[in-house]
Amino acid sequence: MAIRTPIYYDGTNIVDMTEIQMNEWKQYIAYLYSLDPTVTVSVVSGSGSLSPTMADTRLKAGAASTNASAFVAEGTTAEPATVTVNYDKITGPTFDTSLSVTSDTNNVAFPAYKDGDDIKAMTAADFKETFIYATLDNMISASESALTAGTFTIATSNSASNYTSISTDAVFLDTRANTSAYTAGGIPETLDQPATITSFFILRRSDARVQPSVAPLLIDTNGNLNQVDLTSDTSSFNAILSNDIRHFAAEDSGGHKLSYNINGSGNARGTAMVDTRLNGSGNYQTRQVGDDYRSQEFPNGSAATINTYTFKIVHV
Repeated sequence: MAIRTPIYYDGTNIVDMTEIQMNEWKQYIAYLYSLDPTVTVSVVSGSGSLSPTMADTRLKAGAASTNASAFVAEGTTAEPATVTVNYDKITGPTFDTSLSVTSDTNNVAFPAYKDGDDIKAMTAADFKETFIYATLDNMISASESALTAGTFTIATSNSASNYTSISTDAVFLDTRANTSAYTAGGIPETLDQPATITSFFILRRSDARVQPSVAPLLIDTNGNLNQVDLTSDTSSFNAILSNDIRHFAAEDSGGHKLSYNINGSGNARGTAMVDTRLNGSGNYQTRQVGDDYRSQEFPNGSAATINTYTFKIVHV
């Protein structure tokens, strides 16, 4: 098994593909994968299988105190307390293992390359290393591009250029106490008055089709060289690409199977999901209504990061 350099006909000579031309093919293979990914995550209402459960925390006001003759002292009033909302709305990854690797019964299914003065067809192992594994290596990059098509990411908007929304439901919300909602004149105030700071969504990369600029050569059973059809995604060679990238992404045993996790190993994808909370010790306020002396402590302080949850892609 080795990485080979495919050849193509430039109109005059049979020449090796350049690195740029090979990247065009890797991008195209990722596009084919993105049409029907075999490793997916999805959004559910709860009890999602992608661990860990993510906690959003915020402060709420302490319970109001009342007295018939004087305000209850600050040291005696109830302190602001923490509200915790758990999110487990991502399930997966799910692996579609229904595809079988392409067989090469005539030893001519895969692109040709130069071996000294000879021209040979790649073996199945060569093809996997040159086209499939190379594409899967790009697909787990932390830098998202057309080379990562078909993979998932976290965003703070439900729509983005070159991405497809998989659900209108956010998978995590960062909320904090809405301090402007608490007033002395409202004592006794509702204890929990949150404001949503950031919503986080799952998107899937879905770039438009870009046709490679050159076509690799195949050797037929008569020993002739033929150019791959570039115009159709369902041509025989492109069907092999689509089948094998989807097969190996979901069930490769050589370390290139795609997977996702939160706060595990791998490369971060998209925006980290951050839980923030006000860090104050309480804003003591009072209100007198006749002989009813009311006091209450409201949430206050600056936003502090409590937890960070990072969605990651990895080979397993």
